[in-house]
Amino acid sequence: MKNKQIFLSIFLWTLTFIANGQDTATYKLRLSLPLFDLPQNYSLPNRGPSMQQSLELSNDFYELSFWGIDALGDKLFIPKNKKYTKGRKISNAIFKYGLGLGFSQYGSELPIPLGVWGHEEFHRSVLGVDNISSKNGNWILNRWDGTVYGISDYSLTNEKNQNINNLLYSYLAGVQYEIALNQKITLNDFYKNRTLNKNALLLYNAYYTYNYFKFSTSSISDSVKVLAPPHESKNPIERDFAGADLTAWVYDMFNPSTAFTSRDSFPGGDGVNRRIGFSDLSSEGQSYLKKQKDLSLLNFINPAIFFINKIKLNNNFSFNLFTQYSPTHFGNDIAVFVPVKYKKFDLLLNIHNYSNKTASGFGIGTGLYNYILSEKLETDITLNFWNQPKSFYDNAKIIGGQISLTTKYYFKNNLSGFVNLIGKTKGWIISNPYLKDNVTVQFGLNYNLKK
Repeated sequence: MKNKQIFLSIFLWTLTFIANGQDTATYKLRLSLPLFDLPQNYSLPNRGPSMQQSLELSNDFYELSFWGIDALGDKLFIPKNKKYTKGRKISNAIFKYGLGLGFSQYGSELPIPLGVWGHEEFHRSVLGVDNISSKNGNWILNRWDGTVYGISDYSLTNEKNQNINNLLYSYLAGVQYEIALNQKITLNDFYKNRTLNKNALLLYNAYYTYNYFKFSTSSISDSVKVLAPPHESKNPIERDFAGADLTAWVYDMFNPSTAFTSRDSFPGGDGVNRRIGFSDLSSEGQSYLKKQKDLSLLNFINPAIFFINKIKLNNNFSFNLFTQYSPTHFGNDIAVFVPVKYKKFDLLLNIHNYSNKTASGFGIGTGLYNYILSEKLETDITLNFWNQPKSFYDNAKIIGGQISLTTKYYFKNNLSGFVNLIGKTKGWIISNPYLKDNVTVQFGLNYNLKK
C-alpha cells in the first residue's frame, strides 16, 4: 500500500508539473547512442548490447536510412531552377513512402543493427538475465539466418524447470521488439516535428507481428517443423533456441509441468526438435493462439501508420491516440496510449489491461517529456504502475511499477549527453528484460540534425 501511495503521488505531481519551454524545430535526424547500460553491460554473459541499447541502435540505423531516403527523394523531385509543383510533391511523397516500406521489409533483414537483429537481441537480453549465453544469428560477424543460437537443450530444460516465466518471456521478447520500436517511433515523432516520418516502418512492424501470429496459427507451421530440420545442424547448440516463437510460447505456457525434453526427437540429429507446430497445441491452446492473432490487429490502430502523426485542435492543444497489443509471459497486455501537447506541456498518458487465462489486472502510466530546466539542461520523467497476474495460471497479482528519470546536458545545440535512471519493482514492462526488482543506469549521447 505504501508503494502504491508513492507511485500515485508522483503520478499526480507529474500531471501538475509546469514546463517552461517548447521545441518548434523540424528535425531531419535524431540519434541516441547509449554508451553504457548498467548492470546489463557487466552482468550479461556477453556483456552487451543491453535491451535498450539494441532498441536505440536499431532505431538509429532506421533514422539514418530514412534520412537518406528523404534526401534522395528531394534530390530527384525538387528542381533547382523550377517550381516545386503539387504533382512533384505528390510524386516525392509516394517515392519516399514506397522506398521506406521496401526498406522496412527487406532492409530489416540485413545482418546489422536493424529489425531482425533487434528482434534477436531482445531474445538474448531476456535469456542473458538468467545467465544463459547465446549468439545473434543475424549479425555480420556471426551468421545471417535470423536465429538465436548457442544454447543447449540442457540449459533450456533447466530454464523451464526453474524459471518458466523467464523462458516464456524470452520467446516473446522478439515480437515485443517490433511493438516497442513502434511505440518509441510514434511518441518521438509526435513530440518532435520531422522532415520525414517513419510511417512506412510503423506499418511494416504492425504487419510483421500480425503475420507471425498468422503463420503460427496455420498448417504452414507444421510443414516448417518437418521441412526445416534437414537444413539445420545436427548439433542442438547450433539450432535456434525457440524454433517458432509463438507456438513455443503457447505450448510451454499451457504445459508448464511438461518436461522440455518431451518434445519430438530431432530427425537425424541429437536432442529434441525445438519447433512446435500448430497441431502440437491442444485445442484450447489453438483457440488461445487464434485469439491472440486477432488481438494483434490492435497494433494497426495507430493514426501515425496512416500519416496522422498529430491531431491538432488549436495552437495550444494537439494529441494522438493509439492502441498496443503485446503477448506476455502471463498472457497479454492491451494498452491505449495518448500523447498530448498542451501549451508548453509534452505529456503522455497510457492505460493497460493485463490478462492471463482467467483473470486480469490493470496498469496506468504517465510521462512528462522535454522539460527544459535551463538553457543546457532538459529532463524526461515517466511513471508506470501495474497490477499484473503473477503467471498464466496463477491469478495472484503483482503490484508494482517503474520510474524513469532522464537528464540531458547540451554541449552544443545539436549534441547532448544523457543519464537515465530507471527503478522498477517486480513485474513486466516492455523494453525491460527484468521480471524482478531492478535499478538501471544508462549513459549516452544524443545528436540532432535540424532542418
